[in-house]
Amino acid sequence: MYKEQTISIKNFSEDVSVSRLTAIWAFSESAFGGILHAISVPFRGLFINAASVLIITLMAIKSSSRQILKSTLIVVIIKALVSPHSPLTAHFAVSTQGLIGSVLFRTKRFFRLSAFMLGSITLLLSGIQKIIILTLLFGYNFWKSIDIFIKQISKEFFQLGIPKDYQFGYIIIGIYISIHLIAGFFIGYYAGLLPRKLKSLSERFYNLEPNLNDFSFPKKIKKSRRKSWMQRPSGIIILTVLFLIMIYSYFFPYKSEIKSIEVLIMIIRAFSLTILWYFVMAPLIKKLYSKFISAKKNLYSGEVDEIVNLFPKFREIVSFSWNQSKQTKGFKRIKNFLSTSFYYLLFCNQEEI
Repeated sequence: MYKEQTISIKNFSEDVSVSRLTAIWAFSESAFGGILHAISVPFRGLFINAASVLIITLMAIKSSSRQILKSTLIVVIIKALVSPHSPLTAHFAVSTQGLIGSVLFRTKRFFRLSAFMLGSITLLLSGIQKIIILTLLFGYNFWKSIDIFIKQISKEFFQLGIPKDYQFGYIIIGIYISIHLIAGFFIGYYAGLLPRKLKSLSERFYNLEPNLNDFSFPKKIKKSRRKSWMQRPSGIIILTVLFLIMIYSYFFPYKSEIKSIEVLIMIIRAFSLTILWYFVMAPLIKKLYSKFISAKKNLYSGEVDEIVNLFPKFREIVSFSWNQSKQTKGFKRIKNFLSTSFYYLLFCNQEEI
């Protein structure tokens, strides 16, 4: 049982410091993903990237671009300490977001445009990164094979005559990147309106005292080792499709434009690169990265310890927000949960954390 406790809400401009924003960003990168996974929220990467955009934009309201870079470094250090199994690409993404934010907000003259560009670039890079990784793993022939396979299946089973120049691989890439870019437009536009929205929100939450004893979401999230791409649903689907292509091209070679040996080479290439990365390159890069983090950790040890100590209270606030959103269902509940969590984390009184 938890002892009954409440939090009171204060005004953003008066009480919310850059250190608080840094703590929320570090919590989002280190722990929030696990919470979203535990409650089965889809597109977790989009939500975490969106949170980064909002927090960096709030930092720009209250600080300089140099402070944004410092906060970025602290967040990267905490992420390495709290989530040691996070892939290097995740650390690179955080670093890139902070660097882009510091450049865009070097001047505040075009604040809304800078926020819009930050959201658009951040989410676009997130989408492109996954496409690049797939292409590196399987090669260009992967998209060509998907394209030919869809055409053959459509013709064989659905009697659809699709033109030869119709490229499904590029369509899939375009749709995937477009989803991220549209999300980036929305988040960037919303972030640009934050100065206007924060005043009304702080008034809405002012003197509100939610009871943190009233929640049912687990305080501790079970941590699991990061799965390789082959163990994730997307990886399983990709491998399954490739095996189907290989079987089809083997049994119906006269109907297929793809040779089964070409598909086999793609699969072997992906497995070989995965083994090379996980057992050779990643450990080497991680060792060098750990040395860098250790050196910087001593420089910011006080701030790091202070922020990490806030995480248990942050989890309680998030838990309360999840329990509070139970009156709604589906996507509406997720939206209500995420927005309520963000604003409670932002506005709760510093002295009570």
